[in-house]
Amino acid sequence: MAKILLVEDDAILVEMYQAKFELEGHEVRVATNGEECLEVLQEFRPELILLDILMPRLNGFHVLKEIKKQPELRQIPVILLTNLGEAEVDMNRELAAALGVSDYLIKSHHTPDEVVEKAMKTLGER
Repeated sequence: MAKILLVEDDAILVEMYQAKFELEGHEVRVATNGEECLEVLQEFRPELILLDILMPRLNGFHVLKEIKKQPELRQIPVILLTNLGEAEVDMNRELAAALGVSDYLIKSHHTPDEVVEKAMKTLGER
């Protein structure tokens, strides 16, 4: 069982991803914006963070930069999730790679099962 932090502002996606991970036996905490994510990380140490890019308050890149600044958090694998258009994807992939993300997934290109599968590969569980 892994501890996973899901940072997503779309309630439908939260429900889908959370259900999939919990059915696999994982503990899932949810944050619906960047500020809430940083608050949750003060008391919850996940083994993996699934982080949306476009969110209210702080976007995913701001959150990622804050995570990477903190020695106790920077080793946690992060998978970025986005629905950005194709023109923005290449630029954001480069920034994501520079910030050390484990993977970069376009939500509309992956089913929830595929997102769970990629997350488990990142954790080394599958």
